[in-house]
Amino acid sequence: MEQRKLAANVPFFYVYTFLNQFILDRAIWILFLVSKGFTLAQIAVIETAYHLMNFLCEVPTGYVADRYGKRASLLISQLVSVVSSALLLWGGHWTVVVTGFVIGALAGTLQSGATSALVYETLKQLGREAQFKRYNSHLAAVMLVAMGLSGIAGGALSEVNWAWVYFGKVVLSVLALIFAYLFTEPHAEEGEDGPRGRTPYSFAGQLRQAYSFFRANRVFLSLSLYGTVLYSMSWSITFYSQVAFQNLGMNNSAIGVLNGLETWVSAAIAAVAFLGERLLGRKGTIVFAGIGYIGCLALFSASSAAVQAVGAYLAMALVISYLEPLLEAYLNEQLPSPIRATMLSVFSMQISAGMIVTFLGIGWLADGVGLARALQLILLVWVPVCLSVMVWAVKVSGKGRDDRVPDSGLRSPDSLNE
Repeated sequence: MEQRKLAANVPFFYVYTFLNQFILDRAIWILFLVSKGFTLAQIAVIETAYHLMNFLCEVPTGYVADRYGKRASLLISQLVSVVSSALLLWGGHWTVVVTGFVIGALAGTLQSGATSALVYETLKQLGREAQFKRYNSHLAAVMLVAMGLSGIAGGALSEVNWAWVYFGKVVLSVLALIFAYLFTEPHAEEGEDGPRGRTPYSFAGQLRQAYSFFRANRVFLSLSLYGTVLYSMSWSITFYSQVAFQNLGMNNSAIGVLNGLETWVSAAIAAVAFLGERLLGRKGTIVFAGIGYIGCLALFSASSAAVQAVGAYLAMALVISYLEPLLEAYLNEQLPSPIRATMLSVFSMQISAGMIVTFLGIGWLADGVGLARALQLILLVWVPVCLSVMVWAVKVSGKGRDDRVPDSGLRSPDSLNE
């Protein structure tokens, strides 16, 4: 009976992912803030506050998932999403609008570690964890398809009235809440980590466990740092590319079409990423992603024509979309169940920190020398860092689960004197 309930999680994951990633204001939230009278400088501060909230809340919310259940974390997340969208829908004063955006970050942190952990633990309980790369590739494709469709829908709704955008977000969060309720929380393996897969540690004990694991497992450390360096730059480029394309003479409509095309192409690549990994292997995947992204970013920063810039931008998206579901699988393979969501949240926290540095760094340089020159200058620092972390990740990473560090640094709850 329990196995049948767990098996039902798998199709629910696809529906939940689609609803959760149907983000109606994904490509137009800056325009919404502009319509509310915010300047670009103020919007940059709001974006920084958003990532600061991510940074501060990732580990506590990861602990919530490990302690009280991944399903519970997703339920709370959707409730917070409803509140966030409602504030943006009905809020008139600027403080209400800013609060709505910032607590939206809290909703994201409640999902970041819990979602992947729930998928992996479900497959593990079903004896199908070896299929995680395939399922994760397909889920990544569903996510990208949803984001592409939502961008089109959100733009159309905003032309009618901004209220329809955020009313739609409320409805989508409620629907996602229903499917989160239908999930079954996986049991832990006997004697592994307490009842129903939840950590037996207090929050302070969980932090000590996470710190010990982080120090002991060089594979997780190197891969998470590698992902941080790549993703923080990738996400920053996604935001600033709109300005770059505009500077090259593209209008807003053309930029919107390009973003839609990028999402569909990325979805196709993500869906078959696990097949590419069979050819390249883990080390080949790490090298391909690093070298490929560096080359495409260098080409993008040097582009003087829209066609060249568009080609480089799409190529960067392909590289990152190929890596994302695979890197998530590599990280999950290293993690013990009691700290899985917490450590995945640590990874997200690292990305938020990197995003703050990268986003602000590019913006600060761009104000003085222009965006194209700013990208070229920041590459002088970023490329050596990326290559160094890539070489380290290749050096310590094996080809499969058997290469995990034997001593994860985890101790029994009794040894923590809690």
